[in-house]
Amino acid sequence: MKQIWRILGAAALLGAAGCGGRPSGEAATVASLAARLADPLELARLDRPDTRMHTSYDRTGGNDDFGTFLRDSREPGWRVLVDLKGPGYVSRVWFTGAKDGYPHRFRFYFDGEETPRLEGDIKELFGGKKAPFLAPLAEYNNYCWYSFVPMPYAKSLRIECETGPAGAKPYFQVSESALPRGTPVETFAWPLPERDVVALENLRALWAAKKLPEAGERRETVLSDWKEGVSIEGPAVIRRLEFEPEWAKIPEESRDAVLRDWVVSIRYDGSTNESVRVPLGDLCGMPWRRIRAQSLFFGMEKDSLFCAFPMPFAKAAEIRLEAGRIAAVPVKIRAWVGKQAEPPAGALGYFHAGWWRTTPNEAGRPHPVLRIQGNGKYVGCLLSVCTLDGSYWALEGDESIRRDGEKKPGWLGTGLEDYFNGGWYYQNVMAGPTHGLFVKEPFRTVQYRVHAMDPARFGKSLDMAFERGPDQKSRAFYESVAWCYLDRPQPADTVRLRPENRGMPQDPQLDMGGLMTAMWNHERFGDAQGERDELSARLRRFGAQLPATTRRMLEFRRALLDEQLGGPPALPVFLADTNEAVATAATMIRRQRAGEAALAVLYANMPAKLFVDGNEVVQAGHPERPASISFELPPGPHVLAIQAPRQRYPDWVQLAIRGKDWFAGTDATWKFAFHPGGDWKTMDFDDSAWPELAAPGVKGPPEEPFIWVEPDPFLDMQSKALGIRPPMEWPGQASFVVYRKKIVVP
Repeated sequence: MKQIWRILGAAALLGAAGCGGRPSGEAATVASLAARLADPLELARLDRPDTRMHTSYDRTGGNDDFGTFLRDSREPGWRVLVDLKGPGYVSRVWFTGAKDGYPHRFRFYFDGEETPRLEGDIKELFGGKKAPFLAPLAEYNNYCWYSFVPMPYAKSLRIECETGPAGAKPYFQVSESALPRGTPVETFAWPLPERDVVALENLRALWAAKKLPEAGERRETVLSDWKEGVSIEGPAVIRRLEFEPEWAKIPEESRDAVLRDWVVSIRYDGSTNESVRVPLGDLCGMPWRRIRAQSLFFGMEKDSLFCAFPMPFAKAAEIRLEAGRIAAVPVKIRAWVGKQAEPPAGALGYFHAGWWRTTPNEAGRPHPVLRIQGNGKYVGCLLSVCTLDGSYWALEGDESIRRDGEKKPGWLGTGLEDYFNGGWYYQNVMAGPTHGLFVKEPFRTVQYRVHAMDPARFGKSLDMAFERGPDQKSRAFYESVAWCYLDRPQPADTVRLRPENRGMPQDPQLDMGGLMTAMWNHERFGDAQGERDELSARLRRFGAQLPATTRRMLEFRRALLDEQLGGPPALPVFLADTNEAVATAATMIRRQRAGEAALAVLYANMPAKLFVDGNEVVQAGHPERPASISFELPPGPHVLAIQAPRQRYPDWVQLAIRGKDWFAGTDATWKFAFHPGGDWKTMDFDDSAWPELAAPGVKGPPEEPFIWVEPDPFLDMQSKALGIRPPMEWPGQASFVVYRKKIVVP
């Protein structure tokens, strides 16, 4: 079969895969590399440099994937991560393991210079607040620092970091893209010239909006008879696909199930091969349930699922839907189609996507993500993990990529969550433009990464897999979608399972235990509809097993969500509820809405006390039961103080307070002190010498081994506050810690 563009001869492509393509007249600069990342078609190009990964993986094959460096630096206490030869550029730097409360400095030496051109504490350098290393191009998230700001170099780049104090475990990954010899390069300058700053700001705005330009003609087809597909004539590029079923015609209990039951297939240029064959939800980043969250390339907006990977083709593209056990209903399929000039028109590949699932019965073998023959590039995956181990141990598995018959993988990672730009089993859900975590609850995760800046090129073959936890022992379900571009259409690398065998993995114990965590995660995405639907689904599954008060609290919560979505007022019914605890909660919400009182929820797994303006108002201390209270808090300045005793890990304190039109919660700006003297409870106390936490907070909470949290009806409370703990080791004699925050009630 012909390639998309005849300009792509096989020899040219193999050369691109091996050495980064042929030299061009365009100089590689920060601006030009940033402009590539802002180009919607960049992901489909096959004439871009390959990526080589440099990591701290354990060379013995064990699980100690930290502290392995290229060599010692000439300066004691420093290590060399990489020493790269130009021309080339670094497209990604990822790091974790700095000891809390201590600096961990980095140095970047360009083109053989003896003085570092860029240096600083990683916390400040890539913390997301130092221009031009600003979020989402660089930030601290889910316990890791990373930067996607391209760093070109003409001759060389050496990166060094401190070994760190005792207890530090430095993990690192550096993505190198080598350029062909003779390629003109403008080495990274510091400070950056205005041209580069502007280009990075344009890219940052695009990524922050998570919306690619809707270039091309918008076409809409209502697929009523699924015997026919949607055909689009070429040469063209599909810039975006949307799928909007008539949800009202699907039984409520089946609306999430269609995500796995219905399959999308795409064929190109008259081929009989399905180059894309993936369940609808997985193609759009929603494998298990509908969550209104999105990346740059897939997600859900309102009632539409979308996939925005560019899909070029030469003659025609045919999109089909296939139903399994759930009957087909009319589906609106929208496509944004951009016309391409007649070939030759550039080195664009065909988009391919395949789906794999492995089960706990396959312990002992890695999970395959992509096994493909041909010429192209791997651009990432969506991975869903549901472990039956009762922990997040499955996330200890490393990824490996073998290309073109390598005996040893040339790409070896340091941990599953590290690959997805996270670490330490993640903190909470997030949706970034090119990586994110759509689900995290005991003990399930859905994570994704798009290699927009660091794809893996191959000329003959690629084999990408995840280790099934250390020693391949994890009893987990692994489900993945791999994305790649090839120079010609070929069959998707997809396992074909019967509909009844590809549904969401079930674990009734965890399903019930992670209920409130799932609700809070929807709130973190601002997804009231998703929270309402997921709550209804769980009530259907195990509501009858819950104690009467717990079930009624959840029904109250659902009624409040219905009200938020335009339904009838919920309070009149529940203010008169015969269950005293439910009626009391309704009264607290009524008073908060009326501005008569503040509503506070204190959550801690040790005896913690909340003081407001010197007076104790509530105590908490049960890891499964947050304490709630309603109390008067007039307009004006106030001081909040929380006292908590020394506690072994895991330990957390979390506070959320909501008034009529204001909110306050624990976060990184709270001040803290160990065993302070004086009357620290009062407004007049001088805490100017107390440091701010300046820390990201705890996982969750709750944090394993704790899972269950007693349900309450209070919307947008715990999900808007961080769980906090001291950001450094406890002094030997300190028996308690105090956290303080001054607020002003409007």
